[in-house]
Amino acid sequence: MSLAMRRLLVGVVWFVVLWMGGLVIGGAVVGAIANATQPRPVSNFQEGYANGATAGRTFGARYGGLIMLGALGLSIVGSVTGFLPGTARRLGTAPR
Repeated sequence: MSLAMRRLLVGVVWFVVLWMGGLVIGGAVVGAIANATQPRPVSNFQEGYANGATAGRTFGARYGGLIMLGALGLSIVGSVTGFLPGTARRLGTAPR
């Protein structure tokens, strides 16, 4: 496998990791905030889960595209510059 192909594949993997990671972390934070700011304490697990799931879905619908574009931009720039792990040029290779 050529170095360029390897860097491309690793860049695609980084895109998926950044995109899903952003959605998971954002949804978890928003869900936790939604349950913490309830006017009355949640009486059982199912009610808390439903509140958090609704807030997480709303977050994903509102900011999912923005997170995707950010992850795409970061993965492209990070792969081209070699900043992301697995995308750096090997020592001793000349750029083509």
